[in-house]
Amino acid sequence: MFDDSTQKFQLGLVYLFAVLAVIGIAPFIYLRYAQGEIIHALVDLAIVTIAVSIAAYSYWRGEAIPFAMHIAAGFYTLGAIVVVYLNSPIFVFWMFPTVLSNFFLLRPRSAVIVNLIAILLVVPIALRLGKTLDSFAMLSSLFIGSTMAYLFARLTEQQRKRLEIFASQDPLTLLGNRRVMDEELRLCTEDFTRYKTPATLIVFDLDNFKAINDKFGHSIGDHLLVDIGNLLLARLRKTDRAFRFGGEEFVLLARNTTLNEAAIIAEQIRLQITQDIFGPEGNISASFGCATINTAETREQWFIRADRAMYQAKAQGRNCVVLADGALA
Repeated sequence: MFDDSTQKFQLGLVYLFAVLAVIGIAPFIYLRYAQGEIIHALVDLAIVTIAVSIAAYSYWRGEAIPFAMHIAAGFYTLGAIVVVYLNSPIFVFWMFPTVLSNFFLLRPRSAVIVNLIAILLVVPIALRLGKTLDSFAMLSSLFIGSTMAYLFARLTEQQRKRLEIFASQDPLTLLGNRRVMDEELRLCTEDFTRYKTPATLIVFDLDNFKAINDKFGHSIGDHLLVDIGNLLLARLRKTDRAFRFGGEEFVLLARNTTLNEAAIIAEQIRLQITQDIFGPEGNISASFGCATINTAETREQWFIRADRAMYQAKAQGRNCVVLADGALA
């Protein structure tokens, strides 16, 4: 889900750079050509063509693939360097938007490498200024600008990662939240539709948890929820996903797992909870419902079947595992 948000942001950047190239560089194609500067006009034309082509390709793909982002950054940087070499040293100002844009198109480390190479390539231009102080000022300004952009990019990336965690993780148990669960279920239903990849939902709810909260306080209840989260995180397989659905209800998504296999997993977790998780009055228990995805079933219907099976386990005396029947009518 968050990768999708990042993709949309990068795709927007590709479109933005294409628009800026058309607005800010395309007029120079005519002006250069009218003044007889054919090579300059061709360079400007190449930059605009690449920008528009990458935007069109990304639109066709529906995403901004890393290869296209690297091509864009490399070509924009090369184009800026060529422009500086074809003109007077004052045209080094084209390098500033280039070094900044690289941090939007590339990862910070990659952008640093590209920018350092670009700065080294313009050293001969700086030396053409004649005065050592002027040359140093040109290179220093480029280096400082790139460094500030790097720091901004790193800070932005760290903040983005924190926001992704806040938006995808239950703050108490550190399990996935409902928002992430919905996306994972969507992906599973799509995989089942295309490739018939089996997947099973295990939904469980702690028994008599409200009574613990009412009698001993929410801090004790929260401690138990944290213990459940740690238990699930410790026993997850690489393909499994665990979520806190809300309150004392948890969901385990078992990919490539049949209903009978999921029943074994649920029984193991049930036993582990009764043996290892202790409340203020002794061991606690949980009721489980399992449902494997069926053909032509939405993720909502799939979850409802697993949830109903869990409530059937409650009705049967709690502390047991119930397997759901077929699709909802």
